[in-house]
Amino acid sequence: MDSVGRMLLDRIQRSFPLVSKPYEALAAGVGISEAEVRERIGELKQRRQVRQISAIFNTGALGYRSSLVAMAVSDRQLESAAQAVNAYPGVSHNYLRPGTYNMWYTIAVPPGESLEAKVGELACAAGDWPTIILPARRKYKLAVVLDVLEEGETEATLEQPGGMVLEAQEAFQTTAENIRMVRCIQEDLPLVERPFAAWAAMMHMDEAALLEGIARWLNQGIIRRFAAVLNHRQVGFSANGMVVWHCPESRIDECGIILSSHAEVSHCYHRPAHPEWPYNLYAMIHGRSEDDCRMIAERLAEAIHLPGFRILFSTREFKKIRLKLFWNEGD
Repeated sequence: MDSVGRMLLDRIQRSFPLVSKPYEALAAGVGISEAEVRERIGELKQRRQVRQISAIFNTGALGYRSSLVAMAVSDRQLESAAQAVNAYPGVSHNYLRPGTYNMWYTIAVPPGESLEAKVGELACAAGDWPTIILPARRKYKLAVVLDVLEEGETEATLEQPGGMVLEAQEAFQTTAENIRMVRCIQEDLPLVERPFAAWAAMMHMDEAALLEGIARWLNQGIIRRFAAVLNHRQVGFSANGMVVWHCPESRIDECGIILSSHAEVSHCYHRPAHPEWPYNLYAMIHGRSEDDCRMIAERLAEAIHLPGFRILFSTREFKKIRLKLFWNEGD
C-alpha cells in the first residue's frame, strides 16, 4: 500500500465525514480525486482490508444485553460446540484461545430476552460445558483504530460530532422509523457520490434529516462511531491478544484509565472475577506478531504496576461478523 492508501485507510477508520459528498471530502484531505477515493476504497474492500463502512452502535443503548462468555470445551468437541454456539445470530465473535476455558464468544440478546437463559441454552446445545458469563461492569475504551501509517505520514484529524461516547446520554426511542434507520445504517455505505442520499431514498426520507439523525445519535452515544471497520490481519496486524489481570478493586478505575490511554489497546473493560477465573481487568491488544504483543503487554503491566498477567492469543477464529441489530423485528 502506498502513502496515499495508508492515509486514506487511517482517515476512514478514525472518523468518516458525515457530509453529503463524503468521498469528495476525503479526496481533499489526501490529495487525489473523488473518483480515485471511491476506487481505492473499493479495492480495499475487495482485498478484505476494509470489512465495511457504517454506523457502529452502542447495543446497550438500543436495549440489547451483551456479554463476553468463556466455555471450557474438550478439544475433541470444539467443532460441534462452535457450530452450536455460532448458530445463534446474536453471537458475533467466537475465538479459540489457550487454557481450560478455551472458547470465547461475545453475545447480544435483543430487548425482552434473557441473556443468562440464552447462554444456558447455547451451553446445553454445545455439550453442557462449564461456562462463565463475563459482562462489562465498566467500559474504559472501545475503539479498534490501528496504526497503519509509516513514520512521517500525517495522522487524520477528522472529527465527528460528540467524539467517542462510551455510555448513552439518552434513551433510544424504539419506533418503527428508528428501527428502520438502524437496520439501514448498520450496513455497508454505498460507494456512490452521495451515499447518504442513496440510503435516505431507500427509507423515503430526506438526506439532511438522515445526516442530522446520525449526528444526533453520535452525540447521544447511541452510535459509538461512524467509520470503517478494518480486517486487522489483512492490514498487517496478524496477532491479537486478550490481556487479563487480577486487579485490586480499589485500583480498577485507575488502571483501566491508564490502559485505555495506550494506542495499542483497542478495548478495555472491568469484568467480574470468578473463583475459577479470578481476572477482572481486560485489555485487547493488536500487534504485528505474538512477540510484539508480548512486549506491548509488558509495557502495559509496567504502566499500571501489575506484573502478574496472562495473554490469551486468538489462535483460531470460529466466527467474526457484524452483529445485525433488530434482526427479528418487522419493518
